[in-house]
Amino acid sequence: MRIVGRFKGYYNRVLDLPDAPVKVAWGAALGTALDFFPIPIVSIPVAYLLARLIGVNGLAAALAAAFFKWAVPFFYFFNFAMGQIFIRDSSKTAAVFSGSVRENFFDTLSALGYPFLLGASLNSLLAGVTVYFLVKRLLLFRQKRRDIKAGSLKDIEVE
Repeated sequence: MRIVGRFKGYYNRVLDLPDAPVKVAWGAALGTALDFFPIPIVSIPVAYLLARLIGVNGLAAALAAAFFKWAVPFFYFFNFAMGQIFIRDSSKTAAVFSGSVRENFFDTLSALGYPFLLGASLNSLLAGVTVYFLVKRLLLFRQKRRDIKAGSLKDIEVE
Protein backbone atom coordinates (compact mmCIF):
# COMPACT_ATOMS: atom_id res chain seq x y z
CA MET A 1 0.00 0.00 0.00
CA ARG A 2 1.29 3.43 -0.84
CA ILE A 3 1.90 6.08 1.77
CA VAL A 4 -1.11 8.17 0.66
CA GLY A 5 -3.44 5.19 0.91
CA ARG A 6 -2.00 4.29 4.27
CA PHE A 7 -2.46 7.86 5.50
CA LYS A 8 -6.09 7.87 4.35
CA GLY A 9 -6.70 4.56 6.10
CA TYR A 10 -5.32 5.81 9.44
CA TYR A 11 -7.10 9.14 8.99
CA ASN A 12 -10.47 7.45 8.51
CA ARG A 13 -9.87 4.97 11.34
CA VAL A 14 -9.07 7.73 13.81
CA LEU A 15 -11.85 10.04 12.72
CA ASP A 16 -14.45 7.25 12.82
CA LEU A 17 -13.69 6.23 16.41
CA PRO A 18 -16.88 6.31 18.51
CA ASP A 19 -15.69 8.54 21.32
CA ALA A 20 -15.74 12.20 22.25
CA PRO A 21 -13.61 14.32 19.88
CA VAL A 22 -11.50 15.61 22.75
CA LYS A 23 -10.63 12.09 23.93
CA VAL A 24 -9.75 10.94 20.42
CA ALA A 25 -7.62 14.05 19.85
CA TRP A 26 -5.77 13.54 23.16
CA GLY A 27 -5.17 9.91 22.25
CA ALA A 28 -3.75 10.78 18.83
CA ALA A 29 -1.57 13.48 20.37
CA LEU A 30 -0.23 11.08 22.99
CA GLY A 31 0.59 8.41 20.41
CA THR A 32 2.39 10.91 18.21
CA ALA A 33 4.32 12.42 21.11
CA LEU A 34 5.58 9.02 22.30
CA ASP A 35 7.21 8.35 18.92
CA PHE A 36 9.76 11.07 19.68
CA PHE A 37 11.20 9.13 22.62
CA PRO A 38 13.60 6.20 22.27
CA ILE A 39 11.15 3.39 22.99
CA PRO A 40 11.36 1.53 19.64
CA ILE A 41 8.67 -1.12 19.11
CA VAL A 42 6.95 -1.02 22.47
CA SER A 43 5.70 2.54 22.07
CA ILE A 44 2.48 1.27 20.46
CA PRO A 45 1.32 -0.79 23.48
CA VAL A 46 2.78 1.83 25.83
CA ALA A 47 0.73 4.52 24.07
CA TYR A 48 -2.41 2.40 24.34
CA LEU A 49 -1.91 1.57 28.01
CA LEU A 50 -0.94 5.11 28.98
CA ALA A 51 -3.95 6.52 27.13
CA ARG A 52 -6.30 4.11 28.86
CA LEU A 53 -4.68 4.93 32.19
CA ILE A 54 -5.27 8.69 31.83
CA GLY A 55 -8.76 8.25 30.35
CA VAL A 56 -8.33 9.15 26.69
CA ASN A 57 -8.91 7.02 23.60
CA GLY A 58 -6.35 4.21 23.61
CA LEU A 59 -7.03 3.10 20.06
CA ALA A 60 -6.34 6.59 18.72
CA ALA A 61 -3.05 6.63 20.64
CA ALA A 62 -2.01 3.22 19.31
CA LEU A 63 -2.99 4.10 15.74
CA ALA A 64 -1.05 7.37 15.84
CA ALA A 65 2.00 5.67 17.34
CA ALA A 66 1.86 2.96 14.68
CA PHE A 67 1.36 5.40 11.81
CA PHE A 68 4.37 7.55 12.64
CA LYS A 69 6.80 4.63 13.01
CA TRP A 70 8.13 5.33 9.51
CA ALA A 71 9.18 8.81 10.64
CA VAL A 72 11.03 7.81 13.82
CA PRO A 73 14.54 8.15 12.27
CA PHE A 74 13.65 11.69 11.21
CA PHE A 75 12.23 12.41 14.65
CA TYR A 76 15.49 11.28 16.25
CA PHE A 77 17.49 13.59 14.02
CA PHE A 78 15.17 16.50 14.84
CA ASN A 79 15.38 15.65 18.54
CA PHE A 80 19.13 15.87 18.53
CA ALA A 81 19.16 19.01 16.39
CA MET A 82 16.63 20.72 18.67
CA GLY A 83 18.64 19.75 21.75
CA GLN A 84 21.80 21.10 20.16
CA ILE A 85 20.08 24.41 19.46
CA PHE A 86 19.16 24.82 23.13
CA ILE A 87 22.41 23.51 24.56
CA ARG A 88 24.51 25.23 21.87
CA ASP A 89 27.00 22.41 21.49
CA SER A 90 27.36 21.01 17.98
CA SER A 91 30.55 19.03 18.55
CA LYS A 92 28.88 15.59 18.44
CA THR A 93 26.35 16.22 15.69
CA ALA A 94 28.39 15.17 12.66
CA ALA A 95 30.03 12.20 14.39
CA VAL A 96 26.79 10.75 15.70
CA PHE A 97 24.81 10.99 12.49
CA SER A 98 27.64 9.88 10.22
CA GLY A 99 27.61 6.55 12.04
CA SER A 100 31.20 6.80 13.23
CA VAL A 101 30.44 6.88 16.97
CA ARG A 102 29.00 3.38 17.47
CA GLU A 103 27.03 0.87 15.49
CA ASN A 104 24.76 -0.28 18.30
CA PHE A 105 21.45 1.62 18.56
CA PHE A 106 21.48 1.98 22.35
CA ASP A 107 25.15 2.96 22.43
CA THR A 108 24.39 5.68 19.89
CA LEU A 109 21.49 6.95 22.01
CA SER A 110 23.68 7.06 25.09
CA ALA A 111 26.27 9.02 23.10
CA LEU A 112 23.57 11.53 22.20
CA GLY A 113 22.76 12.13 25.86
CA TYR A 114 21.09 15.25 27.18
CA PRO A 115 20.72 17.12 23.89
CA PHE A 116 18.70 14.21 22.51
CA LEU A 117 16.42 13.94 25.54
CA LEU A 118 15.89 17.70 25.69
CA GLY A 119 15.06 17.78 21.99
CA ALA A 120 12.75 14.77 22.34
CA SER A 121 10.87 16.47 25.16
CA LEU A 122 10.46 19.73 23.26
CA ASN A 123 9.57 18.08 19.95
CA SER A 124 7.07 15.69 21.51
CA LEU A 125 5.37 18.56 23.30
CA LEU A 126 5.20 20.61 20.11
CA ALA A 127 4.01 17.67 17.99
CA GLY A 128 1.49 16.55 20.59
CA VAL A 129 -0.10 19.98 20.90
CA THR A 130 -0.19 20.39 17.12
CA VAL A 131 -1.76 16.97 16.55
CA TYR A 132 -4.27 17.55 19.34
CA PHE A 133 -5.59 20.78 17.88
CA LEU A 134 -5.52 19.47 14.32
CA VAL A 135 -7.39 16.23 15.09
CA LYS A 136 -9.86 17.98 17.38
CA ARG A 137 -10.62 20.56 14.72
CA LEU A 138 -11.05 17.87 12.05
CA LEU A 139 -13.33 15.83 14.30
CA LEU A 140 -15.52 18.79 15.21
CA PHE A 141 -15.72 19.87 11.57
CA ARG A 142 -16.66 16.36 10.48
CA GLN A 143 -19.25 16.07 13.26
CA LYS A 144 -20.78 19.43 12.32
CA ARG A 145 -20.94 18.40 8.66
CA ARG A 146 -22.69 15.14 9.59
CA ASP A 147 -25.18 17.04 11.76
CA ILE A 148 -25.96 19.39 8.90
CA LYS A 149 -26.49 16.46 6.50
CA ALA A 150 -28.67 14.67 9.04
CA GLY A 151 -30.66 17.86 9.66
CA SER A 152 -31.27 18.41 5.95
CA LEU A 153 -32.42 14.80 5.57
CA LYS A 154 -34.89 15.21 8.46
CA ASP A 155 -36.31 18.33 6.81
CA ILE A 156 -36.84 16.40 3.59
CA GLU A 157 -38.57 13.49 5.37
CA VAL A 158 -40.94 15.83 7.25
CA GLU A 159 -42.15 17.60 4.12
